[in-house]
Amino acid sequence: MRTSTVVTAALLSASLVPLAACTSQRDPVQERITNAARGTSVNAEAGRIRLLATRIDAPEERKLLGGSNTGLFTTLANDGDTADRLVAVSTVYARQVVMRQGTDGTESPVQIEVPTAGVVSLQYPGGLHLEMVGLLVDVRAGRLLPVTFRFEKSGSVTVNVFVDGFGLPTVSPVSPVAPATS
Repeated sequence: MRTSTVVTAALLSASLVPLAACTSQRDPVQERITNAARGTSVNAEAGRIRLLATRIDAPEERKLLGGSNTGLFTTLANDGDTADRLVAVSTVYARQVVMRQGTDGTESPVQIEVPTAGVVSLQYPGGLHLEMVGLLVDVRAGRLLPVTFRFEKSGSVTVNVFVDGFGLPTVSPVSPVAPATS
């Protein structure tokens, strides 16, 4: 009888462990920020802001013509304990870099709030993203272009951004935090 009591107690203990794990709430934003795989995809850091999966899209024929516009996509992860703001983006290869909501949205100056311990995805042409306007030269896919990102508190960082063709895989979290546009 003693053996069955020990076995019963062991089985009860083992069944309670998964239940205890279910009661704790996981923070999905923090999980995206601290994800070890995401940490290795960092393109650059400015202070406590990480730029992830930063890329420039090229059309299927793999060449962007001077005078055209193209998407500049990235994800911003704030590992800090204070919010920051992306206030400017520039490159010598385009007349300007603007913020655009969707494919037909109006151009506006870059002002993107990156909340404390938050993630902002600028990865989708149909959503909020950056756009290089008025390319100054023809650009082929497979090239690296220097792009400077300036943050209000974290300063500036220049990233050599890869120009890739449409349809190549990207890494992007779905952001639960809508970036401020004011």
